Amino acid sequence: MSSLLHPSRRPFVILAVLYSSVLFTSTAVQHYLMGSQVWDLGIFEQFNWLIANGKINTISSLRNITPLQDHFSLLLLPIALVYKLSPNAYTLFALQSLALGCMPALAADLCLRQGVKRELIWALAIAIVLSPYSFLVNRGDFHPDVLTLPLMLVAIREVDQPRRWLYYPCLLLTLVAKNAQALFGIGLSFYALAKGQRARAAITLAISMAWWSLATHISSAGGDHVGIRLGYLGDTKLEMLTTLITRPSVVFNEAPPDSILLYSLGLSLPFLALLGRASWKALLGCTPIYFTNLISASSIQRELNHHYSIGILAFLIGGCIDALAQANPPSLQRAKTILYATLLFSTAALLGYGRLGYYQSRLLPRLQEAQDFQAAKQIIQPNDSVLTIANYAAHMAGRQMVKQIEKPGYGAVNQYDWIVLPAPNIPINIAGKLKRVDRTKLGPNVARVRREAEAAQMNCRSANASIVLCSRT
Repeated sequence: MSSLLHPSRRPFVILAVLYSSVLFTSTAVQHYLMGSQVWDLGIFEQFNWLIANGKINTISSLRNITPLQDHFSLLLLPIALVYKLSPNAYTLFALQSLALGCMPALAADLCLRQGVKRELIWALAIAIVLSPYSFLVNRGDFHPDVLTLPLMLVAIREVDQPRRWLYYPCLLLTLVAKNAQALFGIGLSFYALAKGQRARAAITLAISMAWWSLATHISSAGGDHVGIRLGYLGDTKLEMLTTLITRPSVVFNEAPPDSILLYSLGLSLPFLALLGRASWKALLGCTPIYFTNLISASSIQRELNHHYSIGILAFLIGGCIDALAQANPPSLQRAKTILYATLLFSTAALLGYGRLGYYQSRLLPRLQEAQDFQAAKQIIQPNDSVLTIANYAAHMAGRQMVKQIEKPGYGAVNQYDWIVLPAPNIPINIAGKLKRVDRTKLGPNVARVRREAEAAQMNCRSANASIVLCSRT
C-alpha cells in the first residue's frame, strides 16, 4: 500500500485531519452546550461504561437491558477498551469524528489507485467534507455503526478484487456493529452480483442473513424494531410484503412524498455531479437500506441527523468512484466543470440542511446553564447514583445507576445519592424551541420530584442559578 504521506496524497491527509478536527469540535461544543440527549448518546456511553468495568451482563438503568441485548453490537467490546482509558462522552465523539474525518483521504487514495484526474478527486473530497449528512450524523450523538463507514467503503471497493483477506474482514467488522448492518451486507451482495461476482455475492448474502438471524435472536430483549417500525404493513413479513405489492400507496400515510424528496435530496445533492452511468451498481447496493428508511413508520429514519443512512453514504461515495474511474475519463475542462458544480451543490446542501443556525438559536443561549451544570456536577462522584432529566443524563451516563424522571419506574427518590434538576426559570430545548422549564410539560415533573425529595428528608438546594441539587446528606 502506498504511503499516505506520498506527495500526491499529503493534501488529502491534511484535509482529513482538519475535517476530523472540525467534526469533533462541532459535536463537542454541541454536547457541552446541552445539545445531546440520553437517546442514544447516554445509552451508548452507559453501555461502554458497563463493559469497560466488567459488567457486560449488567442491566443498563437507562435501557433496562444488558449492553449486547440492544442490537448485539459486538463492536462495543473494542470501543469500551478505548473508553476505559478516558471514560467520557468526548472519547466516543473523538472515535466517531476520526472515522468520518478520514473519509476524504481514504476516498482520494482509492481514486488515485484508479488513475482518476486530480480535479475530480478534489471534487469528491469536497462533496464528502461539505455533505450535511456527514456533519449532522456526528453532532451530539454516537452510534457504533458510524465507526464502520471506512470499512464499508473498503468492502465496496474490494468486492471485485480476487483477494479475500481484506474484503471479508471488512464485511464482518461492519456487520458486528449492530444487527441491522445486515442490510448493508445484503446491499453489498447486490453490488457484487451487479459486478458479476456471483460466488462472492452468494457468500456475502449468506453471511449477512446468518448474522441478522443470530443477532436479532440474541437482541430480542431489546424489542422487535422491524415489527415496531413496519408493523403497519402487517403482522408477519409475508403480510408486509403482500401489502407493499398490493397497496404500495399505504406507505405515504407514514412517509409523505415531500419528506421522501427532502431526505433523498439532502443525501445525494453533494454527489450529484459526480455520479454517472457506472454508478448504478452502487445505487442498487444501497436500496435495502434506502427502501427500509422510506417505508419506516419512524420518521427519524428519514432525517439526516440519525445513523440509519450511514450505509447509503458509503454506497454513494463508492458509486462516485465507480463513475470517476470509468474507461473514458472526462476532459480537463469537463473535470473542472464537475469540480465547480460539486462545490456549488455541496455548499447549497450544507447551508440548506446543515442546521448551522442551531448553534446561535438553540445552543449558545444555554451557555450559562452549561457552565452552571458542569460546576454543580463536580461534587458528584463517579460511583454515586443519580436521578435527573434526560438532557442532563446524557452528561452523567458514565456510571452504573442513572435514571431520568421522564420515564416512569424510577422508584423512591431517596434511593439515589443525588437528584439533579434544572431551576424552574431556565430555558431548555423543547421541540426545537427554548422555553422556561416551568412553562413546559417537564416543569410539573421537576416540581413533583423536588417535593418528593424534600418529603423524604433529602437536602434540596440551589447549587447555582441554573441547577438544583438534592442529596441524602
